[in-house]
Amino acid sequence: MRLEEIYSTYDKIVQSGYLPYIRCRKCMNTFFYVRNLCPKCGSRDLEVLRSGGIGKVFSWTKIFRKNDTSIYGIVELEEGFKIYCNFASDVEIGDKVRVKIKSSEDGKYKVLADKL
Repeated sequence: MRLEEIYSTYDKIVQSGYLPYIRCRKCMNTFFYVRNLCPKCGSRDLEVLRSGGIGKVFSWTKIFRKNDTSIYGIVELEEGFKIYCNFASDVEIGDKVRVKIKSSEDGKYKVLADKL
């Protein structure tokens, strides 16, 4: 799959309100970040899929700023890949969460997780 195709499919999935990810057809490795070859086996035989968005908190940290506190961490999704995200409320490692992704005006993605 060509990189342009991957970006196009990612954007369509995000616009429909779902979290995209990539799966290697050769070794079945899954990953979130856009690339045109598998980081595990180097294959270019990839497919872009839609995640169910359900996962568990893998790690987290609380960031304290002058007038703001935010919680940031990593979620391991049921499909097997990990993703960085912001949490809407306090979490503990192992908590089940739903991850949502939105595109912002600057073309970047914003990833948020809510406890289930």
